[in-house]
Amino acid sequence: MVGVIKNIFIDNWDEFEELNRGNVRSIVYKEIKKMLNCGSLDMGYIEFKCEACGEIKKVGFRCKSRFCTSCGKKKSEDWADEMVSRLIRTKHRHMVFTIPKELRNYFGKNRKLLALLPQCASQAIMSWFKDLNKKEEFTPGIVAVIHTFGRDSKWNPHVHLLVTEGGAGKFTVWRKVTHIHYESLRKRWQKLLLDALELNLINVKKQFRKLKNDLYKKLKNGFYVYGKGEVKTAKQAAKYVGRYTSRPAIAESRILKYDGKRVVFYYERHEDGVRVEEELDVLDFIGKIIRHIPEKNFKMIRYYGIYAKNTRHKNKFFKLIDEKVAEFKKKMKNWETRILVTFGVNPLDCPNCGRKMKFNDIVYYGVSVKEKLKKQIFISNEKKIEQLMHDYGVIKGIIRDKIEPVFA
Repeated sequence: MVGVIKNIFIDNWDEFEELNRGNVRSIVYKEIKKMLNCGSLDMGYIEFKCEACGEIKKVGFRCKSRFCTSCGKKKSEDWADEMVSRLIRTKHRHMVFTIPKELRNYFGKNRKLLALLPQCASQAIMSWFKDLNKKEEFTPGIVAVIHTFGRDSKWNPHVHLLVTEGGAGKFTVWRKVTHIHYESLRKRWQKLLLDALELNLINVKKQFRKLKNDLYKKLKNGFYVYGKGEVKTAKQAAKYVGRYTSRPAIAESRILKYDGKRVVFYYERHEDGVRVEEELDVLDFIGKIIRHIPEKNFKMIRYYGIYAKNTRHKNKFFKLIDEKVAEFKKKMKNWETRILVTFGVNPLDCPNCGRKMKFNDIVYYGVSVKEKLKKQIFISNEKKIEQLMHDYGVIKGIIRDKIEPVFA
C-alpha cells in the first residue's frame, strides 16, 4: 500500500522539479528517486519459493532512505536501539538547545554549519561539569541529535541531547549531578555558538558581527535551553531518542487531506499544546519537507564525553541495557520477525499450502544472481575439467606432442 506522502511525490514531483530546476540540492534528487522506487520489483527483489507446491513470492528491496516514511521509521527504531545500547546505567536528562530565528538561515545556506550545533552544545555542558572541580574535570556522557524542523515542519535548526546526571572524574569514578545551572549553560551556549559561527562566516563577517552584538543585547540571558526531561529507564531513553532520530519531517498520520492540489496537515503548537491545522499548495508542501533532507554522509547523531568512540571510560560502567539483550533485540529486527510481530502473520508462510517458503534467489534489475553464480561456477569448473583432462593425457602419454622425448 502506497502512503499519502509517496502519492504526493508520484503526482507532483516532475512538475516541482521542472519549476525549480537548478535550485534543488543533488542529494534531494537521489533521495526522492530512492523513495519513489522503494519496494519496486523493477529495481530488484528477493525471491522465496515453496518447495511443496512451487509457489513463488517476490519481495522488493527497500530504499533505506531517511526521507521514506516507511524506511525512515525503521531506521529511527534501529538507531534508537543502537544508541540505548551505548548508555550507561544512570539517570539521563533530555535537553534541547535552541537558536534564535535570526540565525536559522545561516544553517540553511551552509549545511556544514549544522555540525556546530552539537559541538557547541556539548562543549557548554562539558565545560560546566569541569568547572565543578578543576582537578577532577568531571566528564558526562552526551548523545546529541541534530534536528532541522519544529512541530510545524518549518526550518528550525536545534539539537536534542541525552546527558548523564553525573560525570567521571580523573580520580573519582563517578560523581552524581542532579542540578545544572541553566542560566550559566544558556550563556555558555550563546557565546560558544556565536564565536564558532563568526569564525566560519568569513564572507559576511562584518554583517554577522553586527548581528552578534545585537543578539547579546537582545538575549541577555543567553539562548534558550530546555532540560526538564528526566530519563530513568532504557524504555524511556528509547522513546526519547527514537522520537528525534532519522525520521521524516512529517508523519503520514498528521496529513489530514490531499486532493491532488492542496495538502492539509496538523501539528500541536509547542507554546500551548493547541492543535493547529495548516493548508498548503502541494508544491509548497513538497518544498517545505524536502528542505530537511540532510546532506550525504552527514552525521545527524554525535557522541561526546564518556560516550565518545575512543574514550578511556568506554568499559568502566554498567550499561543501561545488557549487551546480550541488545544483541538479541538486534537479531529480532529482521524483516520476517517485524511483520510477524506487527501483523501477526508470517510473510514466509505459503499462501497456498501453509508450508514455510525458502530463500530461492536475488534479482538485481532483472538479472538473477542465482543464474549468474551458476554460470560462473560452470565456467570455472569447465576450465578445471579441461586442465585435469590435459594433465591426465600428459601423464598417460596420450598427448604425445606435450611429452619431452626420452633418449637412450
